[in-house]
Amino acid sequence: MRKQYLLNKDWLFHYGEIKEPLKIAKKAHALGGLTSPLPEENGERVITSAGGDYFLKLIAQGDEQIGLRNLANTDLDSSLNESWQKVTLPHDWKVAQPFKDEPQNLMSGSKPDNISYYRRAFDLKKDLFKNNRVILHFAGIMGLADFWLNGAYLGQNISGYTAKDFDITEMAHYGSEGSNTLLIKVDTTVGHEGWWYEGAGIYKDVWLEVIPNLQVVTDSLHVFTKAATLDKATIQVDFTVKNYAVAATVTPQVVIFGQQKDLSKSVIANNQTQNYTATFEIEQPELWTPETPKLYKLKVLVGTDILIQEFGIRTFAYDTKGFYLNHQQYELHGVCEHQDFAGVGIALTQDIIDYKLQILKEMGINAIRSTHHFASNELLTACDRLGMLVIDENRLLESTPWRVAELEKMIKKSRNHASIAFWSIANEEVTGNTSLGSRVAQKLVTTIKALDKERLVISAELLNPEGIVDEDYLSNLDVLGVNYPEAGVMGPGAKLIKENYPNLSLLSTENASYFSTRGVYKDNGKKQQCNNFGSMYSMVLPGKRQPNDPGVGGTARPEEVMAYLKEHSYMGGVFLWSGFDYFGEPSPFGFPAISSQFGIVDTCGFKKDYFYYYKAHWTKKPFVHVMPHWNQTGLDIDSNGNVAVRAFSNLAEAECFINGKSFGRKLVVDCRVDWTVPYQVGELKIVAYGDNDVTAHTIKITSDELKTVTTTLLFDGENEQLYALKALDKNAHFVPTCNQKVTLSVTGGRILGLGNGDPADISDFSLSTINLFNGKALMIVEKNAEPVTIQVSC
Repeated sequence: MRKQYLLNKDWLFHYGEIKEPLKIAKKAHALGGLTSPLPEENGERVITSAGGDYFLKLIAQGDEQIGLRNLANTDLDSSLNESWQKVTLPHDWKVAQPFKDEPQNLMSGSKPDNISYYRRAFDLKKDLFKNNRVILHFAGIMGLADFWLNGAYLGQNISGYTAKDFDITEMAHYGSEGSNTLLIKVDTTVGHEGWWYEGAGIYKDVWLEVIPNLQVVTDSLHVFTKAATLDKATIQVDFTVKNYAVAATVTPQVVIFGQQKDLSKSVIANNQTQNYTATFEIEQPELWTPETPKLYKLKVLVGTDILIQEFGIRTFAYDTKGFYLNHQQYELHGVCEHQDFAGVGIALTQDIIDYKLQILKEMGINAIRSTHHFASNELLTACDRLGMLVIDENRLLESTPWRVAELEKMIKKSRNHASIAFWSIANEEVTGNTSLGSRVAQKLVTTIKALDKERLVISAELLNPEGIVDEDYLSNLDVLGVNYPEAGVMGPGAKLIKENYPNLSLLSTENASYFSTRGVYKDNGKKQQCNNFGSMYSMVLPGKRQPNDPGVGGTARPEEVMAYLKEHSYMGGVFLWSGFDYFGEPSPFGFPAISSQFGIVDTCGFKKDYFYYYKAHWTKKPFVHVMPHWNQTGLDIDSNGNVAVRAFSNLAEAECFINGKSFGRKLVVDCRVDWTVPYQVGELKIVAYGDNDVTAHTIKITSDELKTVTTTLLFDGENEQLYALKALDKNAHFVPTCNQKVTLSVTGGRILGLGNGDPADISDFSLSTINLFNGKALMIVEKNAEPVTIQVSC
């Protein structure tokens, strides 16, 4: 039986450089220092034989340790001190570092780069290696990572967006040999892969896996849908068996949905492999869709090894009319997402990812584009289970051997996820649509299609106003993805491509990039805040602009995105930039702005107003939402005392009331309706009307000053809880302009992170205090066995 042992706890962490261990050794496992057990720890610095002991003493006047130094240059001096601190994974060490006004780091979140080290010891049972392989897994490390284990240099990982695995069976220590010592250097000073906040450190799980010597090669397993209708589905299962032991007679068994197949018997010699294929027919299958994300379970049994894999039954297709899911045309309501979150940076857990997807699903989102890197296993697992189609994106349009190897690895690790519909080979590469790009694309696409028999291959490409593309480059793709086809700054490029290449399938892979700051209703350059009604700051021009200037308000307004989709349904849907605000890329401002303002929700997941515009288009349950808040401070009131009011609804009409007086009932057009009304302290109320007496209403109240801060449980996950902090006045009305500092403590858990969604909050890192931003903040708590209790003071 396979067993896994999570290694997320009990790490020691050092921020900054130390004496870096050597990588090249004169003698095996003899680097010493922090790569091996220290004198006070369990185990020998170097495991030596009787002959080795004798020789070492012989060359060093009887001192074995000096002999090691003389013979092998073994580090005898390095030690641990108070600068090493205990941390738990996942861990993003940039989160705790102060913000710095450094132009070279503005796009990446104004956090300095550095070098860090992680160290951990672990023990293994005496005879564990006799019938098993022992694999050390790293799901993700951001920064150039070097690994040492038990006095030897283990290897290196370059990309922060790919997993790394090491078979340590022979070099590990077992039983009385002592503890295993693992040291990892993480260096972000040697370059960045992205122009956004990428974080730093071991930001995903680390675990040991023990697998029987006679085993199914984990990443060889490929289960896929060959054909599927509502009546019957054909499923194929491919896998490889490897034998690390003596020759064995093998009869693999594959089980799906109560069907068991015994495959052909064969003899597999030591260190040899055998490939197998099984095909299943499933009657009246439940097809996987975002609305009905049905997952089946597959088991492969070989000897004592059992490999279990969930999968979905579904088909994907695309033509000049758009995307098809299970043979039905299906409009993609997508968002683009980076992998960070308030309070924790990139150290996202499964619970935090589930929370993020829950919010997006509420808006009517059915697809997500992992930008601009491979989707994590946690994200794909959530999308499989909760129902979200995925564009899984390769980092760069490069065919360097290591990049191709990483692509192969991540496809094998991810291809069994039900949610992946597309592989994207790149995003906005300037070498795309060139002869060089075509050669590289051919290499990448060939690699993908050799390993994955189901998915469509795309690339998210830059447009130009003339619609110029390279036909050879396009011939590599199933679908041409284009970014911002609706944007005025891009001109008629997408339209011209469609006219010139009528048989070419097109997909909108990135849309909108609309500036907005949660709870803000007039631009404020000093505070780096953008008006939710539409900012006068530009994506491409400096300072405040005029309404029709290029890039004003962002690349395109939400209304322009939806109008373009309506007129060009063959584009398959939209992928809004972005679902959440993210750290880095703080356009349209400079420091102290430290996060983007493109999100439909902020970095905490608190909804901005245009969340409800998209929700009105993409969901059916009747509702109405109104903007702005109704406190005079923060409103853009004109010289006549009037203020703009805007409502979003999926009903047909809406009526505006102020303190009970109607200011007009209007048709809802494009899920939106606007009024200009005199501002009066009190109550703003919108009532929306639909067919058959269906109504919905919403109210905004002018609040008094802060009286208390409440906590509301937003999400209760397996390991973490997320809470909203909310400012209320003496009448329990929300105070939308409150930016009060609050102090927090918990029992029954520990605070993992705090955030507030303020795109210019450069406060020092804290796990006990946070400034509310426009009345709200977020707290992430890791649970323990006791109920969580929260204390708030302000």
